Amino acid sequence: MKRYFPLAFGMIFLLLLQLLSLLFPRKLILYNYTDSLPHGLYLLWQGVPRKGDLIAFEPPENAARLIRERKYLRDGAYLIKYIVGEKGDSVCTVQRRLKVNGVDYGGIDAVDKEGLPLPGYLFCGIQTDGYIVAIKGMNSSFDSRYYGPIKNGSIIGLVSPLWLFVKEIQ
Repeated sequence: MKRYFPLAFGMIFLLLLQLLSLLFPRKLILYNYTDSLPHGLYLLWQGVPRKGDLIAFEPPENAARLIRERKYLRDGAYLIKYIVGEKGDSVCTVQRRLKVNGVDYGGIDAVDKEGLPLPGYLFCGIQTDGYIVAIKGMNSSFDSRYYGPIKNGSIIGLVSPLWLFVKEIQ
């Protein structure tokens, strides 16, 4: 009986997710299949986003177009990134690096994994009200380094890891 426990638990969990999706028209759980964050399920919830929070948002139109063309994500998918800059922060992209309040958040690659050219967001100044800078972390990811700040209104909600699929180390 013990060997069937993971299967039974998985089936009950999926059934519960299906019931929740019927009861709540708004998405509650997101699946991340990209390499920018650990693969797995993330809980989407409402709250006031602050610097350091993990958020889900609709990509800006310039990014959405590139995402569609290069098939970085499925249609209608959200981006999940950390907020590193908000109103009043000093944001600067110089020498192909992003710096927020003097903290270096990594390089801005010229090409993607396929060797295709990437846009670079060029800016040096104070972040304006109504926009945030959202990135994955210190290493490369398709984020505000390439398409600039995002509107606060495009934020869908805060995100927390729910069930991550971690590869077993051998």
